[in-house]
Amino acid sequence: PRVCFQFLYPPLGNIDVAGSMVLHMLSFSCRTWTAFLLAGLCASVVMNLVLHLLGMAGVAAAERSGAVHVDSQHDRDVVTTYAILAAELYLLPQIYDAVAASRDEAMYRSIVRKLRRCGARRVVVVVGAGHANGILQRARSQGF
Repeated sequence: PRVCFQFLYPPLGNIDVAGSMVLHMLSFSCRTWTAFLLAGLCASVVMNLVLHLLGMAGVAAAERSGAVHVDSQHDRDVVTTYAILAAELYLLPQIYDAVAASRDEAMYRSIVRKLRRCGARRVVVVVGAGHANGILQRARSQGF
């Protein structure tokens, strides 16, 4: 309940992500939504294949090394599922750090550079909801 409440009513100083998402969703055309759906479907298929290949390779290596003894196809599927889950649990935070956090830092540095160049004391910056809190966090901890 607390997480849902914070999602619907963010603390003062944070961005209202839910409200921003609704406004953005309503502003997209049908053509844009179709493109989003197709891109999501293609990305899902590719990631599913990559993770299954990774999981099957991990199970095969574990069987050859003697770490896992698989007697049936059901057992093999269970071990493959756990291997895929382990890969996801390891890779997803790495991907976030590589993409979102580094992008937040680059955007923050660009904002600071432009502020210093212009000598402005106040600024309005428009960024996506996924980057807003990361940039605000850096601005509060490092300043402008």
